[in-house]
Amino acid sequence: TMKIGLISDTHDNIQNIRKAVREFNDKHVDVVIHAGDFVSPIAVESLAGVKLVGVLGNNDTDIPGLTSTFNKIHGELKGEIFETVYDGMKFAVYHGTNLAKKDQLIKSGKYDVFIYGHSHRKDNRYIGTTRVINPDTAKGWFFGLFATIAVFDTSSRNLEFINL
Repeated sequence: TMKIGLISDTHDNIQNIRKAVREFNDKHVDVVIHAGDFVSPIAVESLAGVKLVGVLGNNDTDIPGLTSTFNKIHGELKGEIFETVYDGMKFAVYHGTNLAKKDQLIKSGKYDVFIYGHSHRKDNRYIGTTRVINPDTAKGWFFGLFATIAVFDTSSRNLEFINL
């Protein structure tokens, strides 16, 4: 059994990133997947304290800065697309910038779980046999619109959205 923390589109909201780290630690997640749009190295640095794996989003232009900060906090920055197996399930993570590419990856049927961000909208559904998840934005938008993260349990397949 693994608990996987899901976060995306933090867009330099340091306060929410710190809240997310606390939530992930309270829930004892094994790894945190960030689906892109950190924006600046300071956002990555604020994720210290969790085992972090991330992909690049369309706003992640300071690749040298982000890379060196990932190294500093012992995280793994995986480029544009990340594929892995956790607890026997095949995962893919892609920010979702290119909709055609996103749809192609989902519809390939190669993955048990596909995680993306970019749209700033929650997603939790099956497309074919693939569970498609978007944890929504951890930045939040306006007053009254929540910033959210999620925790996925590989054993129960349960997905919990958490408001920051």
